[in-house]
Amino acid sequence: MNAQTEQEKLTKEQQLDLLNQYFVSTDEALDMLQISKQSFYSLVNRKKITRVKKGGAVLYFRDEIMTRMSNQVWLRKKYRPFATMNMCTKG
Repeated sequence: MNAQTEQEKLTKEQQLDLLNQYFVSTDEALDMLQISKQSFYSLVNRKKITRVKKGGAVLYFRDEIMTRMSNQVWLRKKYRPFATMNMCTKG
């Protein structure tokens, strides 16, 4: 029998902590990446970001969003050099 003891079961708070540790919502991902919904969904549709669906919930892997966020500076320089030049001259 595979029954867990009460000590082995995670509390709801622990479950939410684990969920927050590994996944982000769409709004959280948009805030982290600072991109439009259209750009974000384009990345998802092109399989650059993995979508995880469970019932009505849609989540994204936090580590993928963090990796994308760290690569974003390089990607913006590569694909939008005019935007990075404008940002540098505004200051």
